[in-house]
Amino acid sequence: MKKFLASLTILLLALSLKAQHSAAFPEPNSLLKTGGSYRLNGCIRYHGNPEINAVLAVVAPQYKQFHALIWEDSDRGQHMDIAFSRQADLDAEAYGLIIDANGISITYGSPSGLLYALQTLDQWIGAQSGNEILLSGVKIEDSPAFSYRGAHLDCARHFYTISEVRQFIDQMVRLKLNTFHWHLTDDQGWRLEIRQYPKLTEIGGWRDSTIVGHYSRTPRVYEKVRYGGFYTQEEAKALVRYAAERGIIVIPEIELPGHARAALAAYPELGCTGEQLPVPGLWGVFDDIFCSKPETIEFLKNVLEEVMAVFPSETIHIGGDEAPKVRWDACPRCKEVREANGLSDSHELQSYFIAEIEVFLRAHGRKLMGWDEILEGGLADNAQVMSWRGTEGGIAAAKQHHPVVMTPTAFCYLDYYQSGHPDEPLAIGGFLPLEKVYSFRPVPEELTADERTFILGGQANIWSEYLPEINDVFYTAFPRLIAMAEVLWTKDPVPYAVFVQEMANSYLPRLAADKILYSTAFLDPKLLAATGKDGIEYTITAPLAAVNFTADGQKTDHFTLLRTGIRQPYKIDIVANYGGKPLRTSSYSFVNHSLLGRTVKFTTPPNAKFNHNDSLALTDGVQGKRPWKGDQWLGFSNDTVQFSIDLGEKTRFSKIALGSLDDPGSWIYLPEKILIETSNDGIHYKLLKELPIVSESISGTVKGKARFVRITLLNNEFIPEGNPGAGTTPWTFIDELMIN
Repeated sequence: MKKFLASLTILLLALSLKAQHSAAFPEPNSLLKTGGSYRLNGCIRYHGNPEINAVLAVVAPQYKQFHALIWEDSDRGQHMDIAFSRQADLDAEAYGLIIDANGISITYGSPSGLLYALQTLDQWIGAQSGNEILLSGVKIEDSPAFSYRGAHLDCARHFYTISEVRQFIDQMVRLKLNTFHWHLTDDQGWRLEIRQYPKLTEIGGWRDSTIVGHYSRTPRVYEKVRYGGFYTQEEAKALVRYAAERGIIVIPEIELPGHARAALAAYPELGCTGEQLPVPGLWGVFDDIFCSKPETIEFLKNVLEEVMAVFPSETIHIGGDEAPKVRWDACPRCKEVREANGLSDSHELQSYFIAEIEVFLRAHGRKLMGWDEILEGGLADNAQVMSWRGTEGGIAAAKQHHPVVMTPTAFCYLDYYQSGHPDEPLAIGGFLPLEKVYSFRPVPEELTADERTFILGGQANIWSEYLPEINDVFYTAFPRLIAMAEVLWTKDPVPYAVFVQEMANSYLPRLAADKILYSTAFLDPKLLAATGKDGIEYTITAPLAAVNFTADGQKTDHFTLLRTGIRQPYKIDIVANYGGKPLRTSSYSFVNHSLLGRTVKFTTPPNAKFNHNDSLALTDGVQGKRPWKGDQWLGFSNDTVQFSIDLGEKTRFSKIALGSLDDPGSWIYLPEKILIETSNDGIHYKLLKELPIVSESISGTVKGKARFVRITLLNNEFIPEGNPGAGTTPWTFIDELMIN
C-alpha cells in the first residue's frame, strides 16, 4: 500500500499541473458561455447581510486557500464585484450565476441555494490564484435533479473522531450533497451517548479484539487490543450545527431489531436469552437481536427520545435490516407477543416491532426510515424505505406510495473494490468501478409517472469493516462520490469520458490540495473483448485520451487470442502513462481454448453486482482468481444457474471444465451438482451426464457430439444454520468454460 501511495503522490502533482480550465461539479443543469470576462484583483467586494455573511463564513476559507481571494463587505457607494439577490419564486436549492463585464450576479432561493452558487463560482475560477484572476463570461441556471442527495458513513465498525467526520462533511458540501446518514450503532459498537443508559457506551462502545484480514479467511486471526469510542450528545449536537451551516441534514441511524450485539452486551436482559455476550470483534450478521417483548420496545423508545433531542432531522433511521429470526422463533416472550397481537410468524412480528417504533416517532413529529427489509410483513403508512438489496424494494415501496431513497449495492456501496488490481487495499468484496457508479439512475423505468414522484433520490453508502482510518474512507469514497453527486444533481449527465476528463483536470487537484487521499483505479487500462474470426479480439482502452499503452514492451492498443483446442497460457503486462508519468502495471493471464469468443446465452442472468463482459464472460480467456474481487467472476444469487453455448457446428468432445468459487464466509458456495445437456437445434435438450462437484475446479469426462451444450448448476436452496448468511440463498460464482 505504501508503494502505491507514493506513486499516487506523483500522479497528484501531474494532475495539479494540468488543472488550468474552468469546470463545475456537479455539472450545472443549464450553462451558457456568453463571451466577455470580468477581472478580480485579490478580493471580492460585496454588500452583505447576516444571511449572506453566514454562508460566506463557510466558503470564504476555500476561496482564500485555492485562489488567495478574500471577501470584503463594502459600503454601497463603492463598486461591488458581486451582487446577491434572494428571490422568493426560486426553489430552496436553486440558484442563478451570471458573469459578464459588469461583474458577478447571484440569485438564490435560500441559504442552501446561495451556498451552491458560491461553490460553483469557486470551481469556475479554476486553478487561478492571486491578483490577476480573469473570469470567463457565463450564465448558469441550476437546481438539483433530486431532493435527497446522501452519503452514509458507518462509525460503528470503526470509529472516526468528530474532526474527521467534519472533514467528510466538508467534502460533501463541495459536491452539493445535502444529507449525511450517520450510522451510529451496530453489533461491533454503540457510538452515541444515551444518558439514561450509560452502559451503552461504557460497555457497548468498546470491544476487546478486532478481526485481522478478511472475514472469509480461515483460520481467523484477531488483534487483541481494546478498541472503541463514542460521541457525547454535545459533540453530536455540535456536528449537527456544523452540517446545518453547510446545508446538510444529519440523519442518525439507531439499528433495531437486528445488529444489536453491542447494546445486548451492555444490557443482556434486552435479548431473548438474557445471555451475557461480548461486543464482537467479528463482522457479519448475528442471531442475537433485540427481543420483541414490551420492555425492550420501551427501552428503544427511551433511547430514541434522547436521539431526537440531539438530532432535529424530520427523519430518524432505524435500520431494520438483517434481523435473523432464530431467537424470536424459540423465545416464549416473543410467542406471547405474537399470540397477543394475532401475528402468524416472525416476519409479521418484525412488522409489529417496526410499527410500534413508527407510531412513537410519528407522535413526536418525526418520520421513520429503514432498509428495505422493513417491507416484510407490511409497512406502516408513514414509513420511508431505503432500498439497498437492489431496486425491487424501492419499486414495491413506491407502488405503495411510500417515499424511497435508492441505494442499491450494485451502484451505491462504495466499500466494494474499485478494481481487481493486486495493489487495491482490502475491501469487503464486490466490484464497483467509477464508471458503474456514474451509470446509476435512481428512478426505475418500471414505475409510472405518479409512482416516480415517490423516489426522493439516492445515496452512497460507506461501510467501515475494512476502513480503520479516515484516509481509508476517503480512498474508497473518491472519486466515486463525485460520480454519485453528479448523477443525483444533474438531470442529464454528460458522457462518462467527458466527466472523467473534466474531473481529473479540475476536481481531483482540489482533493490533492486538501490532502484527501483518493483512488486512481479509474485510470487503469481496460480490456474490451469482442468475438473475432478465429478467436477473441481485445482492445485496450482507458478513460483519458492522453493514455499511451505498452504491452509486453510494445506500444499497442489491441491484440488477438486465437481459438485452439490446446490450452496455451498467455500473459501480458500493460503500462498506462498519464501526463508522461507511468501508472501502475496491470497484468493479465489468459488461456487459449476451443470456446474462445463463443457467445454464452444465460437462462439465469448474473446478478448486476457481479456481471461483466456480458455474454463473453465465460469464454474471454481470462480465468477467475483469488483473492476474488468481483471483476472477473460471474455471480448468481439463485439456487439454480443455467446457461447454454453454441459450438458453431456439431462438435465431438470428451471433457468439460468450469471454474467456480468456494467461500462460505462470503455466502458463496460450490454447487451440489452440474447437469450437462446437449441439443442439435438449441431448443430440444437431452441429459448427457450429471456430475458431482467436489472442488472449485469443476471438471469431468463427458463424451458427446452436439452443436449446443446446456449446463445447469444446482446449489442449496438455503445456507444452513450456524453459517454466515444462514437462511438466505447461497451465491454461485463461476468463470471460464472449456469444452474439449
